[in-house]
Amino acid sequence: MLQVPVDMVVNASLAAIAKHGGARKSGINVYQTTSSLVNPLVFQDFFRSCYEHFNSRPCLNSNGRPVYVEEIECFNSMDDFSAHLQRDAFNLPALTTLRKHEIMHNKLVQYAEHLAGIYKAYTFYSGRFDNSNTEDLMERMSEEEKRDFGFNVRSIDWKDYIKNVHIPGVRRHLMKERRMPEINQNSG
Repeated sequence: MLQVPVDMVVNASLAAIAKHGGARKSGINVYQTTSSLVNPLVFQDFFRSCYEHFNSRPCLNSNGRPVYVEEIECFNSMDDFSAHLQRDAFNLPALTTLRKHEIMHNKLVQYAEHLAGIYKAYTFYSGRFDNSNTEDLMERMSEEEKRDFGFNVRSIDWKDYIKNVHIPGVRRHLMKERRMPEINQNSG
């Protein structure tokens, strides 16, 4: 999964500008701020962190009751996902009446496969991006500069970042949700 906190991208850009801004030498220096080689975020770990977050701090339904989520099943290929759709996904108790309506069932499967196809490039992409120029830039920086600019993607604790920074930020800024208290799932 290709993800880097945007503040690290901005900080790396500022560090590159500071390093090359005054140089009179022409040329282009390309710096990729990516974690795919040095500290990759695996989809399964991302979804696990989402699951843990939403079960410790669930969204509330219209009645003010917590909504708990189930773990997301990850698939290794589109073929595995399609087989899951045909075999398992629409055999849920709430959807048993759909079996009587085979046309509707098939449309739902086709729609789910269509959506999965759109996201295939992101979910099954195995490419990695070279960040060696960025690594070299960091090596040439003093300890003070490294601390001030703070863009070492090796330092990201993905589990902590997803659960305690990324998702709370999405909930607060995109979903306009107020801070949610942690809820003990066993308390009722």
